[in-house]
Order: sequence, then C-alpha cells, then structure tokens
Amino acid sequence: MTASAPVAVIGPPGPAATLTGALDRAGLPYVRYDAQPAELTGHRAVFVLAGRYPEPDHLDTGALAQYVASGGSAYVEFALDETGFLPAGDVREAHIERIFTTAALPGLEPLSILDEHLSRAQEVAAPNNAVELLSYGSVAGTHKAVFGPPEHTFPALLDIPVGDGRLLYATTALSHHLEGRYKPVRRWRRLMQVIVAEVTGTEIPPDLEVFTEPRVWVASGEPVRLVARSATKPSSPDLDLTETATGRFESEPQYLDDGEHTFTVGDQQTTVRVGPRAERYRRMVDKGIAWFDRAGMFYDRPDGSKGVAEGFSNEVDVDGRLPFRPVPRGDCFTQTAHAFRMYADLADFPRGHTIADNLMRLVVEEEQLTDRNQLYGAWEPRGARTDLTATNNLFADDNGWISLFALISGATEAGLRGVESLMRTASDELGLQVDPWRTPSTILVKGWEEIARTPIEDGLDLTSHWQSSAQCAYLYAYGLTGEQRYLDIATRGLDHMASHHPRARLETSRTCEAGRFLLPLVGAYRYTHKPLYLDTLRSLAEYLKSRQGPDGGFAEWDGKCPPSNEAYGVDEASIFQANGDPITDQLYGTPFAAWALPLAYQVTGEKEFEELAHGVLDYLSRIQIDDPDDEQLDGTWQRAFDFEAWEYFGSNADLGWGPYCVETGWSVAPALIGAMLYLNSDPFFPPEPSTGHSATVGKVQAEFDAILTGRPAPVSFARRDDGRIVRTQDGAQAVLGDLVAAGEPVWARNEPARSTEIYVRGADGHLHHTYLDDRVGQGRWQQVGELELADDPVAAFNPGADAVEVYVLGADRRIHHCSMIDVRGGHTPWEPVGTLHFTGSPAVLYDETLGTVRLVANDIAGQDRRTRKVNRWHLPWQDYSHWITA
Repeated sequence: MTASAPVAVIGPPGPAATLTGALDRAGLPYVRYDAQPAELTGHRAVFVLAGRYPEPDHLDTGALAQYVASGGSAYVEFALDETGFLPAGDVREAHIERIFTTAALPGLEPLSILDEHLSRAQEVAAPNNAVELLSYGSVAGTHKAVFGPPEHTFPALLDIPVGDGRLLYATTALSHHLEGRYKPVRRWRRLMQVIVAEVTGTEIPPDLEVFTEPRVWVASGEPVRLVARSATKPSSPDLDLTETATGRFESEPQYLDDGEHTFTVGDQQTTVRVGPRAERYRRMVDKGIAWFDRAGMFYDRPDGSKGVAEGFSNEVDVDGRLPFRPVPRGDCFTQTAHAFRMYADLADFPRGHTIADNLMRLVVEEEQLTDRNQLYGAWEPRGARTDLTATNNLFADDNGWISLFALISGATEAGLRGVESLMRTASDELGLQVDPWRTPSTILVKGWEEIARTPIEDGLDLTSHWQSSAQCAYLYAYGLTGEQRYLDIATRGLDHMASHHPRARLETSRTCEAGRFLLPLVGAYRYTHKPLYLDTLRSLAEYLKSRQGPDGGFAEWDGKCPPSNEAYGVDEASIFQANGDPITDQLYGTPFAAWALPLAYQVTGEKEFEELAHGVLDYLSRIQIDDPDDEQLDGTWQRAFDFEAWEYFGSNADLGWGPYCVETGWSVAPALIGAMLYLNSDPFFPPEPSTGHSATVGKVQAEFDAILTGRPAPVSFARRDDGRIVRTQDGAQAVLGDLVAAGEPVWARNEPARSTEIYVRGADGHLHHTYLDDRVGQGRWQQVGELELADDPVAAFNPGADAVEVYVLGADRRIHHCSMIDVRGGHTPWEPVGTLHFTGSPAVLYDETLGTVRLVANDIAGQDRRTRKVNRWHLPWQDYSHWITA
C-alpha cells in the first residue's frame, strides 16, 4: 500500500462531510462511495459511515473482513452483520449517558466529555482483545467527568485487532455529530481528526484556535486583541503575537475603525466588527423580536391571540432540532407582552401593541383565580384556570412576575389582586414568601392567617430566585398607587435579605442569585434611598465584576451541582459542574442582570453599574445566535453558553431545563427588555409614587377581607359575544373554561352542598354543567348525556328531593328532565316528561306549599300546559283550567 493511495469513504455525503474535513486537514486523498466497492485493496484505509442513522446499517462485511485481516485498517460505525466480524448488541437510546474519552485515546485528554444528546447506540460487550477508546456512561461534569468513570459503562469506540489489521468500531454514528449538533463542536471535530490519524497511521494535526478578544463585535473606541491558542507559536502576517500563558498568544490592544476587520493566523482567519453600542443593541432587539415569528412561538396566530409558547425543550433530536415546548405559561405571556409593548414604541411597530394586549387579555381573563377562597387573586401559572384538582402549584416567582406585568400593562385591579394574594401568603415578620412552591391544597388547608405566622425554613428567606419577583411587584404597586403597605412589605423583606448578604440560599448558583437580587434593590433604593440598599448593590456589583469574563458575561459560581455520577440527570441542577467552568446562564442569570444593571446606573449614577451594564448587554449581543438558515434558533439564546469554547454548551445535568433549552420568558423577553430599557433610558418603576388608584386599592383589600370573614357575595353568569361563559362576583370576572355556548347560562343555588350549579346549551347542541363550590371554587364543564337540545335549559333546586331539577326542550320538541343527585355532577339519565310537543323550554319554580317543582310550557298548538313533579315522576301535562281546579 503506497502513501498516495486514496482513503475509501463509504456513506452518504452528509455523514461523509464530517470525515472528509478531517482528511483534508491531514492532507490525505480520498474517494467517497455511496456503497462499498467490490475491491478495497487499493485503498490506504476504509471508513464505513452510518447512512441510515438512527437505524443501523446492515452490512455484507465479507470483503471488508478480508481487507482488515490482510493488514488493512478500517473504521465502521453503528452497523449489523451476519458474520460476527462486527461486535453485536442491542440498540437503544442513550438517555442520560454521555460519551467520554479513555486514557487509551491519543489527542484528547482522558475523561473528556462528548455530549451526543439522545443518541442511539449498540450496547455491546468488548471483545477480549479490544481496547476501549470511548465509553458511554452517566457522568457528572461539564468538560471532564469529574468523578471518573461510573460503575456502569458500555463501549462507544473500540480498537480491535483483526488478523494483521485493525478495526475501529463505533457503537453509534460518531459521524452524525454535525447534523445532530453534538457538543462541544471543537472536541467532536478533534475526535474525527484523531480517528483519521489512528486509522490512516498519520500524525494528528496541530490544534490551532484563533479569535479576537472581545469576540464578534467591539464598541467603537474600545480595544480589541488578537488571540491564538496553540502548542507552538503561530505566525500572523497582521499582528505580532506574544505568549502570555502556556499555549496562549496575544497581540497588543488594537483600536480599530468602525467596520469589519479580518485577521489571519496560520491557516485560520477570524473577523471582528466595530461599531456603536446603540446600533448593536438595536440589531440585537430586532433579531430577537423577529425570532418569535420565525420560530413559531405564537402558534398559528401571529397576533398573539392564542398565546405564546414556552419555547424549545433541551432534548436535541436526531436531526439536531429542539422539541417545541407549547406550555402556556403566564410568566412567559406577560414578559413577552412587555417586550413587544416596548418594541412597538421603539420601532413604531403597531402589531407589538396588538400582541401585548392579546397576551395580557389571555392572562387576566383566564389565569387569575377569582373563586372566593384563599386562593383568590393568585395566578394559575400553566394555562387557563381549571378546577382545584388540576390547578398547578402556585409558584411565588411566577405569580410575582405575572402580577408585576399585569400592573405595568394597565390591568390595575387584577394586578393588585395578585399583589394582595402574595402579601397574604407572606410571613408577617419578614414580608417574604413562606412556601414558594405552595400547592393549592396547602393554602386552603392552612389559610392566610396560619401561613403568615409560619416560620420560613430551608433558607428560603435568603433567596432572590424565589423572593425577588414578588418584591418587584410590591414596589411597582407602591409606585403606581402610593399605598404604604406595598412599600412596607417590600422593604421588610429586603432589609432582612440585604442585612444577611452575602449569605444566600443558592437555587441555581451564586451568580444567578446576584443577578436576580439587583432589580428589587434598584426599585427599593429609588423610593427610599436607604444606604443599606446602595451598599448591597455595590457589593453585588463587586461580585459580578469578579465573575465577569473577557466578553462581558458573568461566569456561574457556587452551583447546585451533582455530587456524584449517580446524582447526574435526576433533578433540577446548575448548568456547570465546578467553579471555574466558563459557563453563563441565559435562563436564570444573564438576562436579569442585563435588565437591572442599566436601572442601577440610572438610580445611583455610579460608573461601575454602567460598565457592568455595557458588559452584559455587549455579551448578549455577541452570543445571540446569528444563523439565518436556522429558523428555530436565529436571533435567540439558549440556556448555557461556554465563553471559552464560544458555543452553547454546559453540564446537561438539569432534569427539566438543560443547557440547550430556549424560553420565551425568563430568557429571551428579559434580555430584550434589558436592551430596550438601556436604549430608551426607561426607569421601569414609576419615578414617583402616585395616589391615583386609592379607590382600587381599597376595593381589592376589601375583597380579601370579605373572603377571610366568610362574607358571601352575589354571583351571576353571562355568555360573551364569543360564546364563552363569564362569571361576575363582587366585581371580579372569570372566564369559565374554553366551552363555547350557544345560549345563555342558567344556575341554581344548592344550599346544602354550599354550591351554585350552572347549566348551558353548548355550541355542540348538548347540555353542559359546571359548579361553583363555596370552598374549593369552580369546577370543569361536563357534558350531561347525549340529548340534543332545541332551547336553553331551566333549573331549580328542589329541597324536597335534595336535588337540582333540570329541564330542556329536546330536538324532538318534547320536554326532557334530569336531576343532579350528587354535588359533583352526577345526573340521572334524561327522561321525557310526557309525550306532548312544545315550542320552548318550560318555566320552573319550587312550590313551597306542595313541596315540589312546578313547570309551565306552551305546546305547539298554543295551549298553556302545566305539570309538577311527584317523587321521581311527573304528573301528566294539563291545560291551565285543569291546573286551577287541581
């Protein structure tokens, strides 16, 4: 075999591209084949790539086995054969396992992690003579498996001697790393170079990385360096490079003119753009707003009238795409609404106001709990309200954000109800949320008064993650109304937290806690000028400065990280493993710092806050995904960014929101809000407290006091123009589910059950029922039988039978009856009341003298007919004269 013989690459162009790049870098000629050629002996080496992934290829390996046994070298991946030449094993999904390197693989440090997402692999047993180069296993770590190999592993890449030759066999499609967007990209690229070197017997090419610092873009008039990472000093025709650390070479700071600049180092180039901050931030905002449409976040209603999706889940699929996450979250609705409202004004974009109004309408009309119990005023955080059994945890952070943005949007009454609900579930002593995860049943069982007396446990009094949004809502309510109670509860909690700073309960990381603590402190300092708040803001700024990377982002530190391999991927966790990992969090940290730091500069005038604000907004503009070919991600941010590898990557230990997820709220909208606050010099909080809403404040507080004392409130129900049924009680309105009605609702009070029973003819022609229970609230709509209706129902409570009696006109023009015989909607079957035909539903009332219900209806002959119920039966229909004599 001569050194000039070509390498055979067998497989489709897509997978082959990942290998041919490594062959080009090694300077090796190759020929690509769609199928295995009949003759292999004229090739320097053979690579057989998985062409049907995620299904394995079925190969005829006879010629290949002979080629290897005769001294050839081959690489084969994710395939089946009938001869036993290839290792065999069951194919399965590698769920939380990741690939890591072993000491036997040259060119990559042992225990280096390669994240292949949810790859499919064969769980094979290694032959006795094989060397395991890569392994699958559940390993904790960001770049390295910090606790070593786990107890259970299986091979990902085997080096197997065969006769006089050598077979490298991969149990998964390693060549799929480009299409599957495996991470980190440079490590996967390096792996393919190592595999090419091993199979072809050539040297591993030197590893050179070239970039500017800062990367991508730098503000006009600010310095930039050219940086190269290499084992030996590389040459550059543009700038002289000096080694500043082992393997790191830098130029002197350069001050460049506005425009695009390209530098060459060795065989690589890098580009940086120079320009004004305002232009860069505006570009970032434009792209971020456009992303919502391109990525389909408004479902199929671009006006926002169906809501906005949560975003994309973390689990990258086989095509390298993220699963759509359609969850209708109130916090995402409200944060997105505010971003679009701001953009409408910034960019003269009227549709932004339409989107904002529609999103807030959905939240205010459909998500606030207005049943007269101690859930009153809280927000269902995961979609439209439903009955108690399906209501989610009323998370304090979600409820805080929703209440805050309801106030900002002009929904003052609903927003103040949300604020009052948070106040009633706060500690009297500290003004902080007692149980941020509270379930509806916990609140109903304990009640507001007991919750207010309950000690706060588990360090939850020192967590801005859970407490800050409620504090921001209180402060905004104070600015809007001038009501002292709102300022008092906010400052009571902030005094406690600030006086204990830097002690904190770390929900995700110390960096995220710092970023989240800024905004309520800014609001409180605006209204009080208390030195404690300014001192705490300065301390937070000092901390963030200590964690700031060269491109402006704040590295994660002191996290909630897996303490073992066994703890990896089983709970919510940080997206880094150890202090020093160069990872920033765009879900819980960076956007909130970008939101608050421009405001901190506004209220303090101190330069350090402006510098930090510039740094974090610069960073967000640099790491915003800029790929016009990617409609899913162009213009957005994923959760974890590695600012040394310069790609979205992090520890994938979080069970719910891992490094690759995208959130419309929490991430994208807050980042855009921060940039627009900077561009507009917007104060966010009302600059001076107002007293214009004092009557609303008093009304809302009175509603809660009435519930606490058990004072009843009249209730009514009506059909809206769109067919939805709306309940009005003590001035508070609630849309009852998504049922579309064809007629007007009727209702009857069921006093023994302490409930109101509601009936309506649906657009489907059937009768539907729900209830309003005095203790647990509204129920869900349930269809009552299959009877088709020709008119609206009537209903009355029958104390004599302890039942609600329901009558309707059926499509057969007869009157039909059923009784509700239990308090949760158990109805008797429909029965016709006689054989006469009528023009409409009857009138019904309870006759106390007779102890039963009486009916009157007009038959199709125009005759008045009457009857009454006796036990479970009805007397025959009689005309009016018979009724009187009876």
